Amino acid sequence: MDSKGIINIELLFCTLIIILLLIINLPMIEQNLNSNMEIDENSEGRFLLNHIANSINEVNSKEYGFIKKIKLPQSINGKHYSILVNNNEVIVEFNNKKGKSNISPIKLVDANNKTIDNVQLYNGRTYLIKKTLISNNQTNAINQSSILIRQVKN
Repeated sequence: MDSKGIINIELLFCTLIIILLLIINLPMIEQNLNSNMEIDENSEGRFLLNHIANSINEVNSKEYGFIKKIKLPQSINGKHYSILVNNNEVIVEFNNKKGKSNISPIKLVDANNKTIDNVQLYNGRTYLIKKTLISNNQTNAINQSSILIRQVKN
């Protein structure tokens, strides 16, 4: 046999090995890319969740009348989300996933200073978080610290 035939066989053999390795590794590479996209999406949701929780805690730690304005994004990586604030946590739900962030225990009130269990926040809207005082005749609590979260125009 001449040397050209041996080189062609070696080239063919090396090409087949490279194609085989690519076929084997391609699903792993695709899975890693999908995993990285999911981590990015989850981190954006976590960032939003922590931003809201930190804002509520900041207002709660200040004097009465302190106000903080927050603007929620339209979406998280192009996906709709919902946020629920209750007395001790903030919950974000998107893409069939749920994330929670604890906050210092608070008493939520509505615009009429009546105690409520939770507040639903909607994407793309702006909210004011305000520390207020309420008087509750049922529990004889006077000047009890509370948090009002209300939607405002941008």
